[in-house]
Amino acid sequence: MAIIGIDLGTTNSLAAVWKDGQPVVFKNSLGDILTPSAVGIDDNGEILCGKVARERLITHPSMTAAEFKRSMGTDRKYTLGTSTFTPEQLSSLILRKIKEDAEKVLGEPIEEAVISVPAYFDDARRFATKQAASMSGLKVERLINEPSAAALAYLHKHGFVDGTYMVIDFGGGTLDVSIIDSFDSVMEILAVSGNNALGGKDFNEAIYNHFLSANEILPDTLTDEQKAMIYKMAEDCKIALSDTPLTMMSVNINDKTYTLMMDNNTLIKISHEVFEKILSPIKQVLRDARINVADLEDIILVGGSCKMPTISAYIEKVTGRKPCTDINPDTAIALGAAIFAGMKSRNEELKDIVMTDICPFSLGIAVEDSRTHEIIMDFIIPRNSMLPTSRRKSYYAVSDNQTSVRIQFFQGESIIPSNNTKLGELLINCPATPKHGLIDTTKMTYDINGILMVEVETVDGKTHNKTIISKSNRMSEAEIARCQEQLSKLTLAPTDKEENRLLIARAERAIEETLSFEREAITQTLLAFKAVLEKGNSREIRIMYNRLNGLIDKIDGIDTGLIE
Repeated sequence: MAIIGIDLGTTNSLAAVWKDGQPVVFKNSLGDILTPSAVGIDDNGEILCGKVARERLITHPSMTAAEFKRSMGTDRKYTLGTSTFTPEQLSSLILRKIKEDAEKVLGEPIEEAVISVPAYFDDARRFATKQAASMSGLKVERLINEPSAAALAYLHKHGFVDGTYMVIDFGGGTLDVSIIDSFDSVMEILAVSGNNALGGKDFNEAIYNHFLSANEILPDTLTDEQKAMIYKMAEDCKIALSDTPLTMMSVNINDKTYTLMMDNNTLIKISHEVFEKILSPIKQVLRDARINVADLEDIILVGGSCKMPTISAYIEKVTGRKPCTDINPDTAIALGAAIFAGMKSRNEELKDIVMTDICPFSLGIAVEDSRTHEIIMDFIIPRNSMLPTSRRKSYYAVSDNQTSVRIQFFQGESIIPSNNTKLGELLINCPATPKHGLIDTTKMTYDINGILMVEVETVDGKTHNKTIISKSNRMSEAEIARCQEQLSKLTLAPTDKEENRLLIARAERAIEETLSFEREAITQTLLAFKAVLEKGNSREIRIMYNRLNGLIDKIDGIDTGLIE
């Protein structure tokens, strides 16, 4: 029985299968490759999916939903008429349609799929994707990161040529950037970064807002139908600029016609914040992988938004390299997912291909700093560690005759534990230990299925274990009803001088962007700086300020080969 690959996208979705030595894309019931990721309810209460639903976004905005992939793993609800849906339920309806269309083509039932997800999706979003598949009647044991799928499609087409590649996957709602190394048919992911709230949708909104501003239209004076009509025209305008240098928007509202001429230069001007956000993950993956743009064999663009000439021009501008566009950005991820499905089926033609995976987020525990007594994050497994991985660290008593240890496990990049996602905790009794004496050694092991195993050995030789199974592996009804929410963002208590606050903010940002010894160096210097701030000695503060500031400047100045 075939395992299909599915690209569950923000704007469009599609599926493919490995057949006769090639990945083949399915056509849906309308004969199209792409199925719009839109769901609606008609006047009879019947569910509408795909193109029909998308057409009703303007005429029936209160009965139709789209772009719900951005809300996966959150508690957001969508109201369609008198019915309420979660993002997972809406996604499951799209998956069910894709499944049924593929079954008609294959002439046999489909029970299992490999689904692509943004590389930067956290555990809650991955869990939500698997739950959506389960609701649609599909078994999904493995997810594949979208840039990894695109790289598989690219390397399959080019004969798995050795080299290091950057894959930029810019879709309707998410941006992913990955550095991937290919050698001897082994595809190793070196680093990933991205933005789960950045995509073609942001260009639509920029054009929409520019149209209103240029025509002096107040949003509050528009009906839902009128807003949907202008938004659809904005999206059509963005798409038109992919093929023509100039286009015009024209919308009739209350018997009055409003127009706007648009070109790509105007689009760049009104969307400058979007372009600035694209650069950040590109810089981060190069720094994490410790390579320069010149070391790349190729830069591969996929995702619907990469069809915009402004995107490829921008990538070429900041990298100095002309990106590769010889694979179809709409179908590359589905084709790669199909190749991976063929690998999972142990297809003879794919038996020699190996793909490694990494941990996209850092894992660590909350500890008390001995100088400032702050609770901070101690990173044990840094992001981009190849899976499976295992690391251990030793910890020391923070008080005299300490007889217990509370170990809380977190996932995330912030030095402030409450900014990250708490995964669990252990409360352990141990022999009375003097202050600064060794109290335990904590080992973290993380595998490719998202299972985190924590082993704590106390000074008396006793071992305590905790296994935390990724939410994407739990399929109970109770878990379907709940998705883990990210802890609310907290800010550090302000210090008395603005320049000190700015430096602390820079340091915290740098901690999130760096790895290994650089992250450790910034963390220790930041804690030392905070400690002298508490003492109030102006000379010591100035010395530590200059030391921390110089360290961050040095790290920020690492040459990535980008042109800014």
